[in-house]
Amino acid sequence: MVNQSQDAEKIATYDVETLFETEMPTRNFTVVEAEAWLNNVCENEDLDPISVSRQKLPSNIEGLALFENWCIKVPKNKVSQHTLLHELAHFACANRGHGREFRSQLVTLHRRYTSLSHAAALHQLFVASGLSVNPLIATS
Repeated sequence: MVNQSQDAEKIATYDVETLFETEMPTRNFTVVEAEAWLNNVCENEDLDPISVSRQKLPSNIEGLALFENWCIKVPKNKVSQHTLLHELAHFACANRGHGREFRSQLVTLHRRYTSLSHAAALHQLFVASGLSVNPLIATS
C-alpha cells in the first residue's frame, strides 16, 4: 500500500522529470523502433527483452510498465527515450516505486544510453528538489 510520503515522492519525481524533459529532450522512437532499441538495452543490462506496444492510456500517462506481461504500454506511436528509460528503471529495481533506488537507476541508464550531460542534468534536478539519489559516477 502506498502511503502519503511515497505518493508525495512520486509526484515530486514526476515533476522533476517533466522539467528535465523540457530542458533536455531525448530522441523519439516509433513503437517498432522503441522495442528494437530497448531490446539492445535490455541485453546490455542483462534483463529479459521487454515488449513495447500501444494501448489507450489516460492523457497524463506517457508509459506504463506491466510486470506481469513484461511489457511497456505507450499511448501513441511515438515514445521518448526518456519514457523508455523511466519504465526500464522500474524493471531493473527491486523496489518498483519512485524512490531513491529508482531515481538512481534512471540516472545511471541516462548515463549509459543517452549522455553524461543528460544524466548530470537529471541528477542535479533531483538533488535541487530535495530528492535523494546516489552520486553520479562519470564512467560507465
